[in-house]
Amino acid sequence: MTQLVVLLLLMHFAIAFQCYRYAHIKGYPVRVFTVLGLVPYFNLVVWVYLLFLPKLEPYESHNHENKQLS
Repeated sequence: MTQLVVLLLLMHFAIAFQCYRYAHIKGYPVRVFTVLGLVPYFNLVVWVYLLFLPKLEPYESHNHENKQLS
């Protein structure tokens, strides 16, 4: 029984780390998605959500493109 609990905790923290990693890679708020990834039974939903979210463009590069157009 102890081994099962340890395995579930390891999986739980691995999913939370993946939420942290994908939020960092895609430019979303890291703390928010990490905390949401630590919530049991909700972390898989957050992880799948992050997998399908598009990568955010930095505000500065978007603002820079608008200046070039005008």
